[in-house]
Amino acid sequence: MRISIMPTIKSRSFYVMTGLIIILIIFRIITLHDNELSWDVLGYYIHLPALFIYKDHGLSDLGWIHQLMELYPLTGTLYQISIGPDGNPIFFFLMGMSFFYLPWFLIGHLLASFSGYPADGFSLPYQYSLAIGVISYTIIGLVYLRKILLNFFNERIASVVMVIIVLGTNYFHFMTVKNLETANILFLMVTLIIWNTIQWHKNFSLKNLISLSVFIVLTALAKPSEVLVVLIPLLWGVYNRETLIIKFNLIKQHLRQFPIAIFAGFLVALPQMIYWYLETGNILYDSYKNPGVGLDLFSPHIINVLFSFKKGWFIYTPVMIFSVFGFYYLYKKNKAIFAPLLIYVLVAFYILSSWTEWWYGASFSIRPMITLYPILAISTGYFLEHLFTKKSFHKAVFAIIVVFFIALNLFQTWQLNNYIIEPYRMTRDYYFAVFGKTKITDEDRKLLAPDLAFNESSVIPDKSAFRMRNFGFYDFEEEDVNLKNHLSYDSVNGVVLRMDSTLNFSPEIRTTYRGLTDKDYVWINAKVDVLIPAGFKEELPLLVLTFNRKEGNYHYRSYAIDTNVYKPGSWGKIEVEMMTPNIRSTSDYFLVYVWNRSKSPVYIDNMKTDAYEPF
Repeated sequence: MRISIMPTIKSRSFYVMTGLIIILIIFRIITLHDNELSWDVLGYYIHLPALFIYKDHGLSDLGWIHQLMELYPLTGTLYQISIGPDGNPIFFFLMGMSFFYLPWFLIGHLLASFSGYPADGFSLPYQYSLAIGVISYTIIGLVYLRKILLNFFNERIASVVMVIIVLGTNYFHFMTVKNLETANILFLMVTLIIWNTIQWHKNFSLKNLISLSVFIVLTALAKPSEVLVVLIPLLWGVYNRETLIIKFNLIKQHLRQFPIAIFAGFLVALPQMIYWYLETGNILYDSYKNPGVGLDLFSPHIINVLFSFKKGWFIYTPVMIFSVFGFYYLYKKNKAIFAPLLIYVLVAFYILSSWTEWWYGASFSIRPMITLYPILAISTGYFLEHLFTKKSFHKAVFAIIVVFFIALNLFQTWQLNNYIIEPYRMTRDYYFAVFGKTKITDEDRKLLAPDLAFNESSVIPDKSAFRMRNFGFYDFEEEDVNLKNHLSYDSVNGVVLRMDSTLNFSPEIRTTYRGLTDKDYVWINAKVDVLIPAGFKEELPLLVLTFNRKEGNYHYRSYAIDTNVYKPGSWGKIEVEMMTPNIRSTSDYFLVYVWNRSKSPVYIDNMKTDAYEPF
């Protein structure tokens, strides 16, 4: 009798899934580093050390956080802490991700306590324990993705779809190098929600409904905008008036289950609501306080999200075009799930496209699209099901294209992690200049866009490459009824403005961003003459440059006179150059003004601001 060790057709998808899991585990381990708990991950994670190590979940003293920032390269600015209604510090991110980190945090804490490493929440045992531990969620997500696919397709289609999703998309990057970010957990949650939706509509088990409630709440606690995933179970099976009535009657028939399920979800949300109530007095609170970033639902960045060479989804994840085609065949073959899946994808896509920072930081391709991949895997499966009925030629062409896209994705993932693909500054010209390259030149780098996110340079490079235009000037020579009591005569400068305790802020130079330029950025040169009287002992006046909108100001910059150069008792100058940041809206206001922080008088003159617009 001959025994075959080759996988059977029946078990093909299991072996493919196992192979993919092994690949993910290997790449996650070889890409471990000693700064896993930084930037956004710090914001998700910080709940745990605050509660269990520093006994300060109310953030009554931020000293321990600042001490950790001196020891570890955790973040540039402490944006992970927001401001409560009374000005008190509160956590910026919800605690959902920390629920998933908790077991691995406890293991890391145990290892640190017995290994001689600092038990401070951020030493290597914590970093490695969490990064390796959350691989378990990746595995569970793939297990349930396979179960979902096998519910609709055969082994071959399920296998091919898993290979496309894992190796052909940015899923690979975010399940290895970036597996502590939300994409890992949200992918898992959506697979579990889809699976329990399928099961509840088959057997109407209370267990599945409770699971749905818990997983939807956990999804919202990890990323609030993803609460819309509730549309999947809510609309499942509905595609016309008759099926809507059937769904309504189905819910009515099993109505007794819903209070229990809702209560289970409430228990999961309870820790977050208690925290909000203790810190803000409200059981629901928006802690995402950042005037420069937010949802702008009336100005979505759809074209950029799909096609920009900065991060465009179809540019950096081209294999997923087949998932879009697949919705046509999904509609033809399974109308019962077409509507809920398409509606959720469209709504979720619109919302993620409406985020101000539509490129999502240093992500590879569009990171939030990974949350939609369990759904897009189904539409891809229906595309493949149709393709496999065609002639061998069509299947061969498709196979060649997919293999190329997978190779491209893996290579570009390598380029990203080796700083060839730049995480913030990609342009069309640079993309093609480095396409397929393993090394880059200084000439290539000249094709990158300016770094609007982190540029703190104070020098305009090569002014001949810019068009200069003045957009504001005050010399205080003209009469102004509002300022007449504050105008003085100086033997050097003539008429000048006296600022004292009755005039803390000078007149503003103000314009909208669209009033400055229609380009992605512009350089600003702002200057003002300042006279600080001899013997001045108070806080120096500041020249302030800031962007404002109704939610507040952002990219606030202030500059004092250099008293090492300009001595009190004589006129000096504050002159600064600043490149505009990523702005939220072209209607945001750019302001320049002088702020006198003292009670004693200071004098200013010739306040001028120029814009240097790139040709």
